[in-house]
Amino acid sequence: MDDKVSRTGQADVHVAPQKRGGVLNTLYPPGPRPGAKGRMRNHCRKFWWCDCLVLIVVVLVIILPIIFVGIPNKAQHEINASTIEVTSQEVTNPQSDSIHMKIDTLIKSGSSYHPTIDSFRAGLSLKGQPPFLYITVPESKSEAETPITVEQDVKFTSKDAFSGYTTAVLASETLEVHLDGKTNIHLSGLPAMNVDYNKVITMKGLNKLAGLNITDVRISSGTTNLFANVSIPNPSVLTLDLGNVTMNLAVDGKPIGYTLIPNLFLKPGENTFPLQGHVEQVLVLQYVLDKYKDAVLPIDIVGNSSVKDGVHLTYFEDAIKSNTIRLDLNVGPALAGLGINITSLGSL
Repeated sequence: MDDKVSRTGQADVHVAPQKRGGVLNTLYPPGPRPGAKGRMRNHCRKFWWCDCLVLIVVVLVIILPIIFVGIPNKAQHEINASTIEVTSQEVTNPQSDSIHMKIDTLIKSGSSYHPTIDSFRAGLSLKGQPPFLYITVPESKSEAETPITVEQDVKFTSKDAFSGYTTAVLASETLEVHLDGKTNIHLSGLPAMNVDYNKVITMKGLNKLAGLNITDVRISSGTTNLFANVSIPNPSVLTLDLGNVTMNLAVDGKPIGYTLIPNLFLKPGENTFPLQGHVEQVLVLQYVLDKYKDAVLPIDIVGNSSVKDGVHLTYFEDAIKSNTIRLDLNVGPALAGLGINITSLGSL
């Protein structure tokens, strides 16, 4: 009987299936386990959204730094590596506080990228000095060699700073001009990128007007009694409208007169202008009689004024006043034109 009860109790007891948790049992419920392909299908079916989220995060982590850091840094590097050559510069229509400037430049780049560079405002300055003026650089498409022309009327940000620039141009064999600005560049399919455009441009200066020479000297009577031709070499690419330029003449530190070069428009290369002026004939003759019996006088020439349409161009005057030119001038032919024979004077 006991066996019957025991068997009956066992038959009446139903064991409930045990619940088993965990990711593996969720993915792979009890039963035959799927193969690798089945497991992949199960994973994709249940966790596709998680995979998409991970993929998006990975893409953003990799791509965004490239777009917003790597490419802009590369663009800035390419801008820094490019060079600027000034092939021509004209300074005309000088006013008391402004000039008309035309600059032809050639930008060279070895980059494989060819972005479009937005127009931007750039300051021109000497090293360590504030900008003497600002120019507007036009929009351009970067190539291996990109010619760019800037032409506009510009006002000086500081007349003293521009005087410093003209003085450096006159005094230097070569000089460096800093060009600084900020702009945007554009590459197809990418957002605009901000870059600093900072360049140092090396240019030839006027080298103190070395090689200036005065020829065909004629001395006559009257207030304006000196006439000659003056040749001025210009080794730079600069064209300068200096107006009417006067210069003082001295021998051994003692003034003997002055000269005027009207409408001095200095171009690159050799320039020849007529000049006129006044010299103290008695002083000239005295120097020849007492000291320079060969009639070759060591003339010191120092700038005095630069005037255009009645306006003193102080930024040019400061430059020419800072420069002294020593010239050995043979006044013998000029004195002979007055009937004074240097040979006979030397025998006295």
